[in-house]
Amino acid sequence: MNSISAATRSPAVHGHARLRLAAAAAGLYLAGVAAHFWALRLPYYWDEAGYFVPAALDLFRHGWWVPRSTLANGHPPLVMAALALAWRLAGYHFWVTRGLMLGFYAALIGGSWRLAHTLFGRRAAGFAALLAACAPLVFAQAPLAQLDLPAAAFVIWALEGRYRGRPWLYAAFAAAACLAKETAVLLPFSLALADLARAARVPKQKHAPPTPERGWPRQMLAAVWLHVSTLLPLLGWLAYYHAATGYWFGNAGFLAYNLGFSWKRLLLSLLRRLWQLFVYNGAWLAMGLGIWGWRRRSRAPHATPEFPSPGGPRPAAEFCLLVAIYLLFHAAVGGAVLARYLLPAEAALLVLLGAGLSWLPRPQLALAACVVLFVGNWFWRAPYPYPYEDNLAYVNFIELQQQAANQLESLPTRLQPVLTAWPATNELTTPALGYVRHPLQVAAVDNFNPRHLAKLPPFHSALLYSRQYQPPQPNLPWWRAWRRWVEHAFNYQPMLGRRALLRRLRLRVIWQARRQGQWALIAVPR
Repeated sequence: MNSISAATRSPAVHGHARLRLAAAAAGLYLAGVAAHFWALRLPYYWDEAGYFVPAALDLFRHGWWVPRSTLANGHPPLVMAALALAWRLAGYHFWVTRGLMLGFYAALIGGSWRLAHTLFGRRAAGFAALLAACAPLVFAQAPLAQLDLPAAAFVIWALEGRYRGRPWLYAAFAAAACLAKETAVLLPFSLALADLARAARVPKQKHAPPTPERGWPRQMLAAVWLHVSTLLPLLGWLAYYHAATGYWFGNAGFLAYNLGFSWKRLLLSLLRRLWQLFVYNGAWLAMGLGIWGWRRRSRAPHATPEFPSPGGPRPAAEFCLLVAIYLLFHAAVGGAVLARYLLPAEAALLVLLGAGLSWLPRPQLALAACVVLFVGNWFWRAPYPYPYEDNLAYVNFIELQQQAANQLESLPTRLQPVLTAWPATNELTTPALGYVRHPLQVAAVDNFNPRHLAKLPPFHSALLYSRQYQPPQPNLPWWRAWRRWVEHAFNYQPMLGRRALLRRLRLRVIWQARRQGQWALIAVPR
């Protein structure tokens, strides 16, 4: 009788569980939208305007999987395809783009909660989810149509499938991560190394039959095949891209920029990567407290392992391996040392740090301190250069660009072409990006530095702006030597300042605006 009652109740119980899960997912998404409500109206920023949105528009309007309105660089198409589908269903609007990307943000937070709950318990799950939601880089990237945050969300859900013992779920999300950003292949690569190392530690038994469960070669093949299978969709995309362009990755300029190598550059990139992951944007406090919590737990009597499966995966060690491989890879590869490239590693690290905070003597106080510091770094103007996209400084950049574009549209057409640098060249020529109603003529330069200003195309006005936050630098010998070393290693020349640009180009200002250390101006020849 009791078993029959339980059987009849089980569908209802499962139905209620599904409803609770759906309600939690919807609530998490709506909370993310509410927290980023200010972003729903924003036009596109930097790489959005330069590549990802034009590539998605090519797919949306013409069905071109390899973009033609912008220089193709070989990125896999999953995020662009998702944008094209969203626009097909709801129309081409900024809020549709931002709303879709905030779905990946909610998926990352929810996945962090599930993964931490699976491995470390309910309190650690809440801590990890809150850290992921408030981390400045994650929060700032959430509404932007770029690839790294979606890849991080898929990586976290792939890890959740792995540690719940659902290999098909791991394989599906790992394949999706690779189709979102090609560098997500570092996830199956690192886990394959971990599985091979675990298989090698299995003691050989004499006179044992060669069953699938015994024998290192069989275990090695079983461990490797699952990870290799996650790469097949990406390999299919690369074959298609090669057939269309003749390149397996990117293009000639893209490869030269991202694969240039020197030991000096490798060392400097590694230092910057360590800074970005462990210190930058308030991460130092969460790192210190999280490591303290892990040390307390390891020294506690009768401490239980983080994953109660003898001979199975060791998540903490595998997370650390994944972070180390991401750090080394992105130190060796990539011309732009952008913090967002480390988002999958940062997401895995935040799960570990959330667990560490939950084991401290006063965990709520430690979590509150980390969250307050994270939120403060959403708005903090650091005393060192950094890309605007690493916190909410990019909102000021977008609004300054909008004001400048409005001013340029009101000027007589005889003041065209407009001398400016990318991404403003795209913003002024592509109305779909949200800055102008009609295309303007531009005279393009690559950057506002002496090298690129040596030979100028003909122009009648100029839009000049701060392309990176450059606070006043200390005039100290060691600092000047450091800057020269960095600039030489990366073949980088900083842009001229506002006054130096006006003097060099012999311009007079007819409009200008400033906002929290950033500036934009329109000038004409004297």
